[in-house]
Parts: sequence; structure tokens; C-alpha cells
Amino acid sequence: MKDTNNNINNSLLCAQKEKLIQAIKKIKHEIDDCYEAERDAFVDALEVENRFEEIEREIQAEFQNLHRFLYEEEETDLERLRKERDRRVKILKEREKKIAMQSRDLEKAIETLNCKLREDDSPKLLKRTSVIFEEDKVLPDENPDEKNPKCFHFYYCLMGSEAFTHGRHYWEVEVKGKTAWRVGVARADIPRGEMDSSSTLNGLWTLSLRHGSITACTHPKPTKVVSHTPPIRIGIFLDCDKEEVSFYNAVTMNPLFSFDMGSVLEPLYPFFNPCDTDQGKNCAPLSIFHPSL
Repeated sequence: MKDTNNNINNSLLCAQKEKLIQAIKKIKHEIDDCYEAERDAFVDALEVENRFEEIEREIQAEFQNLHRFLYEEEETDLERLRKERDRRVKILKEREKKIAMQSRDLEKAIETLNCKLREDDSPKLLKRTSVIFEEDKVLPDENPDEKNPKCFHFYYCLMGSEAFTHGRHYWEVEVKGKTAWRVGVARADIPRGEMDSSSTLNGLWTLSLRHGSITACTHPKPTKVVSHTPPIRIGIFLDCDKEEVSFYNAVTMNPLFSFDMGSVLEPLYPFFNPCDTDQGKNCAPLSIFHPSL
């Protein structure tokens, strides 16, 4: 009986030990699985960390490239801006220089005009005929019948004594108090007798006043000149090199008319025609001035 109980106890003990061994094996297997899972998790964590570090480096590299690109763009834009600034500053300085030169020229012109206003001497006529006074008569000292090929035989005209072939020349003619006149530039070979046309066709570039209207003696018909202020002094500017002659109101310096003379081979002279006296209405003389500008 006693042996039987011992055998039963041994059998039970062996069964319990086997169960414990199996439980231990299971636990060890689970522990191994945990270790493997932990190892896998560690590896995954390393991979994730490495990947994030790689992504960080890529982002930093991209931003560095972007910064470099933006810096280069900034430098390019700044250089373009500096060049534009320098160009505009240069233009402004040149404009300032021109304005300063114009201001000096205007100051000189104003000074010249002030000098003209302060002139006390009577203007000199271009040419005068000296006379000898005797009792009850006036005799010119020149023979009116003497033939002079340079004199006009049909019109009340005369030409200046100085010929112009090159350069620029300016003179003024006072026409104050006159009802008719004609002034300008004449070619040396213009006809001295009666002319079919007293315009540019015969080598005359002139303005004239007749019946209260100023006209430019152009060909084939005269051109009316509009002047809001009736001029009392005419300024004549001859540019032989450009072959141009321009007329101005010498008081206001407003332009009146300009001629393009074309190719002129003959010398040019100032031209004056005081016109007839118009029954005493046009007795005022033409007075010539040579302002130094």
C-alpha cells in the first residue's frame, strides 16, 4: 500500500515537473520573441532615425541651394539696380549741366538786352548820303545820274557793305513808326533793275510789311507771317554754313519765319528797303543795330 502511494506521488510529481518544463519552455520562447521584437524595434528605430537624419540633410542642402540661388538673384538684381541708378544719375547730371549752360546763356542774353535798353547813343544807319546845305536848297554831293551797277535803279533798296560767305551773323533792324518795309538777305547777283519776282527766285530772302500785314517773300507766292505783337525791331540771324536765315521779333525773341536757302554760291548781303514815304506816313528811317551776343 505504501509503495503504491509512493508510485502515485512520483507519477504526479513527474507530471507536474513536465508541465513546469513545458511552461518554462513556453516562457523562454516568449522571452526570445520579446527579445527579437525588441531587436527589430531597435533596428527600426535606427532606420527611422537614420532616415530622418538623411531627410534633414537633404532639406538643409535644398535650403542651402535655395539660399545660394536667392543670394545670386539678389546680387544680380542689386547690380542691375546699381547700373540703372548710375545711368539715371548720369542723365540727371548731364541735364543739370545743360540747364546750367542754358541758365548762363540766358543770363548773358538778359545782360545783352539790358545793355541794349541802356543804349543812349542814336542807332547808326547802314548808309547815309552826305549833303551840302546852301541857301534855300539841298544838294547831294553825289551825282544822281552817275551809273552804278551796284545801285538799284527801280526800287528803294540798298544792300549792306559787308559780304557774308561763311559763319553765323546777326543784326537787328528797327522798323518802329513805319507802315511799310522790307528787310532780309540778298544774293550778290540779284538784278538791280525792275524784277519779275522779288522773292527767293531772284536771290532774296526777306520779310515785308505792307497794308498792316507781314509776309515772307516766298516763291511762287508770299507766305503770311502771324505775329501776335507787331514787331518794332526785326532780328535777322544768318547761318551761312547751314544755309538758313531766320527772322525774330527782337524785343520778345519770338521766331517769325525761317528760310532754307539751299545751295548759295554767291556772297550774301544784308538787304533793306524802307519803301516809299506813302504821302508822309512812312517817313521813319530803318535803323540798324549790331548787338554782340
